Amino acid sequence: MMEGPLPKVPDARRPSRAAVNVLRTLLERHNHIVQEVDGQNDFGEDQHVTFTEDGEVTGDVVKIQVKGGRSWRRAGGYAVPVGDHGSTWADGNIPVLCVVHDPDTDGLYWANATKQLLAARRDGKVLKTITISRDQQLDDGSMADFVAKVRGYLGRYRGNRTIQAQLGEMAGVEFGPSDIVQHYVNVHGEDLIFWQRRGEGFATLLHSDLDWHPEHIGPEHLHLDGLPDLFPGTPVVANTILDMAEAMWLAACFDAARWAREPAAGDPPLRTNLDARDNYVARRVAHRLWVEPDALPRSIQKLRTETATDHSLATTATELESDAEAYAEALSKPWHDMSDKGRQLVTFYLIKEVHVGAPALPIDEQFRIVWRCPRPTAEYGFDARVGKPSTRMSSNREIVMAYMLRPGDRIYWLSRHGNERGRDVSAVWDSEDTPGTVCVLFDQLMLGDTFWPQERFARKVFTKPR
Repeated sequence: MMEGPLPKVPDARRPSRAAVNVLRTLLERHNHIVQEVDGQNDFGEDQHVTFTEDGEVTGDVVKIQVKGGRSWRRAGGYAVPVGDHGSTWADGNIPVLCVVHDPDTDGLYWANATKQLLAARRDGKVLKTITISRDQQLDDGSMADFVAKVRGYLGRYRGNRTIQAQLGEMAGVEFGPSDIVQHYVNVHGEDLIFWQRRGEGFATLLHSDLDWHPEHIGPEHLHLDGLPDLFPGTPVVANTILDMAEAMWLAACFDAARWAREPAAGDPPLRTNLDARDNYVARRVAHRLWVEPDALPRSIQKLRTETATDHSLATTATELESDAEAYAEALSKPWHDMSDKGRQLVTFYLIKEVHVGAPALPIDEQFRIVWRCPRPTAEYGFDARVGKPSTRMSSNREIVMAYMLRPGDRIYWLSRHGNERGRDVSAVWDSEDTPGTVCVLFDQLMLGDTFWPQERFARKVFTKPR
């Protein structure tokens, strides 16, 4: 018989073992099935968990990497190194979670490692660490929410939702189980995704060549024959130029999803799409600054008048303007070069409020902006136009586009019979009735005429400053 000291358990394994035990006890207390993985091998997973519902096994399985001890703490929470497990955690057919046990609080904290790794890959990054927020605590009170979130993520791996999950990971979005998702690859190998949420009055176009920035659109924004003076005959949707094959695919998507834009009887009310609201407001602000360069100083002047009597508004203005860098950006930089804080301040200057309608409304009707400086008068639509802008040239004329017109300009107009006469521009503004277009008031008339921003005009060149 051999004598000598018995083998000792390494100190590093003690907190890890305790963490595994705490997590297993919690999960089993809620009737979930826990299978432990042999701890002698480092496969990057410590437990396989099968979720149950009302005592029935669901078949939803997740892998969990468990860490315990103080060494995983970080300033904002906790961190788990990826090590050599990056590919298996990201590309396996079962998602992987990371859970940390803090011995000082006896708390468990979790994160979806698979989701973080795929998000980093989409941005061209290689993630070295899985970050876990202190807000992501796992206990008896949060167990139901934890299970719902994880099972919802697992649902992306079932049946035809596997394809949707892959498309969502590629574009950085999450599709719902009832969403209509269509995928197209153009001749250049670029990916386009059409996304229609059930009961939402518009769709979302995601385009890889536009860095997956969402374009919220309806059939009314698709122009198969192009817009006047903007590549006539070239299809466009909102601000995106398409080739004919892309446009026909998009038209077919709109047609096929027409029924889905109507709310179904008995369905729970659809929540307002806040990302769509914020993107819509940002697009409208950018367009207004483009069409009306003086809109910002006029709005700031109007705000100063309002804050003299509205103390709550004055307090908000003081808070937003206290950021010197954002304030300087708002007054000097173009919209697309501003930081988020700079844009927030400019939006505050320009907009009093945003009225939100029912989700089933088209996007231009669902979100109605109340500008701090409203339009000067009402508008004629395109159908009311009689005649068209002249583009006849002479030595004292130049060609400009509608969005370049300014009050005091002299332009020329052709009647329906081709007769030309001069007209004076009284005001120019970003259209309220047809967002994305330009309104021009001529000759101090009662209503403004509506034009596409790139429609061309012959404008008189003044030799002396006006």
